[in-house]
Amino acid sequence: GLCPERDFKVECGGFSNRPVYSLKHVPDTSLLVTSGPPDSSLQVWQVSPEDSDVIKSVSAIPTENGTGQPWAKIATISARAPWVLHGSRLNSVQITEVESRKNVYTAASRNSEELSGLAFLDCNTLLLCCAKGQLCLADVRQPQSPLEAASVPS
Repeated sequence: GLCPERDFKVECGGFSNRPVYSLKHVPDTSLLVTSGPPDSSLQVWQVSPEDSDVIKSVSAIPTENGTGQPWAKIATISARAPWVLHGSRLNSVQITEVESRKNVYTAASRNSEELSGLAFLDCNTLLLCCAKGQLCLADVRQPQSPLEAASVPS
C-alpha cells in the first residue's frame, strides 16, 4: 500500500478540489483512483516519477447519473489490465478499464441495496457487501448471470 511521506507528500492542503472518501492505488502502475462527493464519479490520478512529488489529474470515469447518489466504493486490480471495480448500489456495480475508461463488466442485479464495500477475490471473482450485511459473489466470466448471495452463518 501507499504510505504518506514515503510514497506521496501532501502540500498546500491536498491534490484534489473535491472530498476524497476512498483512495486506491492501481497495482503495477503509477495511477491512483479516488471517489467522493458530490457524485459517484471516479477521479484518476498519476503520481509523478521519483524526482517529483506531484499528483496530477489524468481523467474522470463517469458512473451513475446525477448528484445525490452515494459515493462509489472502489477496488483495484491489475491482472489482465488495470481495472477498477466500482459502484454505490448493488445494481450499479461495474468494472472499468482504468486507462481506456472502457466498461468491461456490469453486474446483473435488480436489487438497489446500498453497498458498504466491494473487493476483488481474484481476477475473475468479486465480493460485494451490502449495507444491511448481505454478501454477494459475482463472476466476471458470466456478466449476464445474476449476483449470487453468499450464505453467511448468523
